[in-house]
Amino acid sequence: MSYSALQRFRDALTGTPTDRVPVFPLIGGWAAAHFSRHPMPKVASDPDLMVRAHIEAREAMGYDAVFSYVHPLYVPEAFECRIRFLESGPLVDPLPVKMSDLMDGSRLPKPDATRAGNLPVILKATRGLSIYGNGEVPVAGLFEGPFTTACRIVEAGLIMRLIYKNPSCLEHVLDRITDFLIAFGRALIDHGADALILPEPTASAAMVSPKMFDRFILPRLRSISGSLDVPLILHICGDTTPLLKAMHQSGAAVLSLDQCMDLHASRSVLPHATLGGNVDPVNALLMGRPDAVEADTRRALSQGGRSRFILMSGCGIPAACPPENIKTMVQTAKGY
Repeated sequence: MSYSALQRFRDALTGTPTDRVPVFPLIGGWAAAHFSRHPMPKVASDPDLMVRAHIEAREAMGYDAVFSYVHPLYVPEAFECRIRFLESGPLVDPLPVKMSDLMDGSRLPKPDATRAGNLPVILKATRGLSIYGNGEVPVAGLFEGPFTTACRIVEAGLIMRLIYKNPSCLEHVLDRITDFLIAFGRALIDHGADALILPEPTASAAMVSPKMFDRFILPRLRSISGSLDVPLILHICGDTTPLLKAMHQSGAAVLSLDQCMDLHASRSVLPHATLGGNVDPVNALLMGRPDAVEADTRRALSQGGRSRFILMSGCGIPAACPPENIKTMVQTAKGY
């Protein structure tokens, strides 16, 4: 039996793969933009189109996973938020709720984690990609963390004010969302997800202090990781140096780091953690020439090392990124 991409991923979580590090570019909507004749809203709402786009993208680019999403906003959509597709990408309109509405927990929707909105599309796409992967190619599902989801469903400024004005109310809202995310995560696993990507961009150190992170965010991340029996890949945008130890305490199997982070320095803080990162998705992959992509990929591989490391983009890859740059990233890793 050949050495599969799924086994390579699993070996990277605990040590050194037999041949090379896995390559997991955060590809989402990029695959829909380049490997489907249909507009992104159509691909995002049709599981067969989504499956086809992701399979064709992986076959053409050669990276080590398939991703069962086009964008992350299907969770707030399940909470009855409106999703609009702009030229720059999808945008969510928060629910028109006030602080008094949040204090009355019954005013928030209670979506079914398998039936609400476009969630059945995501689950069916996960099943289709699992059939394609056949136990050899990892299928990565995705949902955003509780704090970011709260700031999608409700206006972010209101959530931030709750931190000071009514922290117990905020905790109640976050717990409601966490319970939903656990139920949805279990559904993704039941449909074949081998790993779950959990972006929590609003929990960036630029937005919340380490003390706030420890109170409002870390316990919910630990609850999610402790309730789901596949590896979680936690991504937080920006300079997460003040949060590295807390991120490790979340129970996530992989800490995906932004392009601004020094992987070598992060490794010195967390020598036994599995790190992911951090090829620059904008300056290298979107705007750079292939030689710049190769240089930045080599920089990430050199800093990350061969053990407990997964080569990833530093954040989601823009839809306009040239395919030759993705291919250069993958080929550089395979030849490193």
